[in-house]
Amino acid sequence: MSTYVFGDIQGCFDELQKLLGECQYNKHKDQLWFVGDLINRGPKNLETMKFILELDDPVIVLGNHDLHFLAVANNIHPGVENDTIQDILDSAERKDIIEFLRQQKLLHHDTVTGYTMVHAGIPAIWDLQKALNLAKEVESILAGPHYISFLTEMYGNEPATWTDNLTGNDRLRAITNYFTRLRYCKSNGTMELKHKANLQPNGYAPWFDFPAEDSKEILFGHWAALDGVTRKENIIALDTGCVWGRTLTAIRLEDGKLFSTPALRSYQL
Repeated sequence: MSTYVFGDIQGCFDELQKLLGECQYNKHKDQLWFVGDLINRGPKNLETMKFILELDDPVIVLGNHDLHFLAVANNIHPGVENDTIQDILDSAERKDIIEFLRQQKLLHHDTVTGYTMVHAGIPAIWDLQKALNLAKEVESILAGPHYISFLTEMYGNEPATWTDNLTGNDRLRAITNYFTRLRYCKSNGTMELKHKANLQPNGYAPWFDFPAEDSKEILFGHWAALDGVTRKENIIALDTGCVWGRTLTAIRLEDGKLFSTPALRSYQL
């Protein structure tokens, strides 16, 4: 059995199928993990989700695009110009996909391999157990009867700094932003959520540049501009910009081997 962890697919279904072939994936023996942003911005979101729904026991953490889909699908957000999720919104599988995504995690830790998977990042101010506990706060709301209220209040960059006394939607929004949108922050965990490129804003650094309270082997996506480079042996970036015309990447956890396949074309300008 092998475990393959895939970077941001974002609806690039054809590239996903090609990369599965490169990995020599065996659906009867191997397990697939996904770092989130399963859908949106690419061309085949419905096909991607139908494939994932048919898998046996995939491991998934949600990305910001997956959460955005839930908000649009529940008529909370009107969507933006470069969304490409209409194929799911118009499909007979829409409800099943909504319910499936609502049950997924924001953070996954595997006690056997020691790997932790998140979409965007984990601030160094949180040790692993605290991060898992905070993720569960959002996961329980998202899977529960009050998820519409959460999605309604999910958007926004504030509060930018974590404190344990945050409550209500501010607390949930901050937790969600750390796990699904984080790139740059300060040593005290203050987030800067506007910059996407490698030119870091003054006074901030990549979240993984700060020493963590405990050692973590972290797999993450979200940051295509890194192109897989963190210069940290224990921090593995898997978003290599397939939707931008670069590559789709996966790693086999058992030996750390990387697999990649080129994008068929750029789906975003």
